Amino acid sequence: MTVPIAGSDAAARAAADRVDAARLRGHRREACLSAMAGAGLDALVLGREANARYVSDARRLWTAGARPFGPGCVVVAATGAVHLLSSWDDGVPPEIDHDHLYGVTWNGGVLAAALAAIPGLAVAARIGVDGMTPGTARLLAAVAPGADVEDATGLLDGLRRVKAPDEQDAVRVAVAIAESTLLHALGGLRPGVAARHLTGRVAERMAALGATIPDLEGAFWATSPPGGPAGRGLRGPGGGRVPAGSPVSPGELPAGSLVASHVGAMVAGYEGVVARTWVNAPAGTDRPEPTAAHRRLHDRWASLWEELTAACRAGASGDDLLGAYERAGEPLPAGPVAHGVGLGMEPPMVGAGLPADAGRTTELVPGTVLFVVGQVTEPAVGTVVAGDTLLVTGDGPERLGSLGYGPLAGEA
Repeated sequence: MTVPIAGSDAAARAAADRVDAARLRGHRREACLSAMAGAGLDALVLGREANARYVSDARRLWTAGARPFGPGCVVVAATGAVHLLSSWDDGVPPEIDHDHLYGVTWNGGVLAAALAAIPGLAVAARIGVDGMTPGTARLLAAVAPGADVEDATGLLDGLRRVKAPDEQDAVRVAVAIAESTLLHALGGLRPGVAARHLTGRVAERMAALGATIPDLEGAFWATSPPGGPAGRGLRGPGGGRVPAGSPVSPGELPAGSLVASHVGAMVAGYEGVVARTWVNAPAGTDRPEPTAAHRRLHDRWASLWEELTAACRAGASGDDLLGAYERAGEPLPAGPVAHGVGLGMEPPMVGAGLPADAGRTTELVPGTVLFVVGQVTEPAVGTVVAGDTLLVTGDGPERLGSLGYGPLAGEA
């Protein structure tokens, strides 16, 4: 099949030259210390990986699943130093000295002694944390008995919400890699191909481009098995129904079906995400041939997408993104309509059934980066779901990628 060349390996490799890692680290460290001074915090004790990555830029061991809270990173205002829970310095930036590392241990007494030895922490009057457990509360009370411990989640969310130019460039590189890997995977789309084969092609190309850790495993699922409903059972990215042949099934993607996909990549800890719906070729050919009903469904998606992008403007809120579906005359999907993108999934989080404090009422400001998804369904035809990573600017949204919308949009 033929696919648009935008989003190629060349684009991904060219974008990589734009990231200045040392300058990026310096900006984030200074921003953190300035925010701490403004909030009157003497120290930060962080346990959330994204927050620790923001202040340290350390590449730490990747693990799947949730992490329990623990004092994995300490920032001290008086010294401006960052201290890390790490038994080795591989992946630790040169600005963090070896003697600023404290080793991994199961012994609470050993950990308390290591924290107490950090200059300035034991005498801190106000300590900010991004999580807490009873054990950690007792630990901090022993290490800094005179300190008031406060929730610094809002401070850290505010720091990460507005992306500096170097952060924006890191997201651009991640998006370029995500688009390149998706394009490579869709090059293997054929009648009867297994979804897991396309997922494997994503991993293959991502590794070739030097991004070995995806934000999520590439997902591919048919939304329109011929003669059947749009899908059943599990939900895919954007809330779309995932039928047999989904990324959690070894089933095949039927000939002539609409195939939705979702791929994300990480660069310097920053995510870039892209979602597309392609059409599989009819049986006996490798050339996609969208039906008239497919094209009408894509036209509905394009009208929705115009409303969604128009809502991604400075001064707008997450509620405006929800209103885009109403203005387009489309029902809200079951999953998120948009979420912040950066060092992991960030506020605002916008979607049906989410509380307002998940970000629906959050005002968008220049520098906010969002992954926005549009989804439209026609029961007898299927579902088109596609989305892009967008940067909010003073002049409107900027799409951080270049991948086209494929055969449904008439692109070759």
